[in-house]
Amino acid sequence: MQSPSQESIEKAIFENYFEYQYLFMEFQSKVLSDLYSRYKSIENGNITLYYAKQTHQEILRKKDYDLNFNLSLENLWENHREIHQPRISITKIAKDISIAKETARRKILELIKQKVLNKKKGNIGWHPSEEYKKNYDIFINLEIDGVSKLISFICKKQNYSISSEAVTEELKKSFSFYWFHYLEVQLEYLKFWSAKLNDIELGLIFLQVSHLFASKIKKKNLSHKDLYDNPSLIKEYISASISATSISEVTGIPRATCVRKLELLVKMKLVLQDKLTKRYYLFHHAISENLISRDITEQVVKFFSKFYFICIRAIVAKTSN
Repeated sequence: MQSPSQESIEKAIFENYFEYQYLFMEFQSKVLSDLYSRYKSIENGNITLYYAKQTHQEILRKKDYDLNFNLSLENLWENHREIHQPRISITKIAKDISIAKETARRKILELIKQKVLNKKKGNIGWHPSEEYKKNYDIFINLEIDGVSKLISFICKKQNYSISSEAVTEELKKSFSFYWFHYLEVQLEYLKFWSAKLNDIELGLIFLQVSHLFASKIKKKNLSHKDLYDNPSLIKEYISASISATSISEVTGIPRATCVRKLELLVKMKLVLQDKLTKRYYLFHHAISENLISRDITEQVVKFFSKFYFICIRAIVAKTSN
């Protein structure tokens, strides 16, 4: 079996761009909507991911001293009890996730009230309540399934005979290893959009309009090159529209907030609104000039290709032994 490379993964994504984008946008929509639902805002969720990543990093350090150390999802909370989470300044957190320091401080206090973060031995860390832990298995298994589908899609395009079930089993078996890298790329992705929009919820709403467009065009299986070299190929699909009510139902964001943020996207010339139906659709110039320009889409693919490469390389090595 040929060894994977990050370059070959990027190539597979670019060649099957709309098939991939449909899966990717659907997954990211669920991830961000779940963050909003669980933590009352995506910014709160972003901070939780940041602290969870530090937790997995500390768990991984145990592996340095014991090669047989159990990194599994099943053993997560036992490992969690054994580690000491380092002190992290609010200044560093704000800088690392690209939000204002006072916003970071306020959001951390909200998460402490929600019993997601807490103090232990003087340090604030990811110390969720027992109720949270009970629910964790439900949402984390759904998230693992979503990651597995994306990895399996890329494996299939690269002719690796690895089932989605095998990927899921491996992700759960060495959970802290894979999830550390997964959280790293999600934090990078969220920081990227936070810098571009200064509002991650705005990004989630824009994602709904973009996902609808991708769902209409995925059967054509156009490549990334097709999209940017010959944008007229997608002309008939660009008017696929969605209502503010539908976006609210999918994301959990109140409809009034969705309407306000959609109006902002219209002002930014990212989406357009049909005056008769009041529905929203992608502005065709956005593909070449704004948030889905060639350069930006290439950057996002590179972010996630690095993560896919880490996963596929490890899974291929284990399944070929």
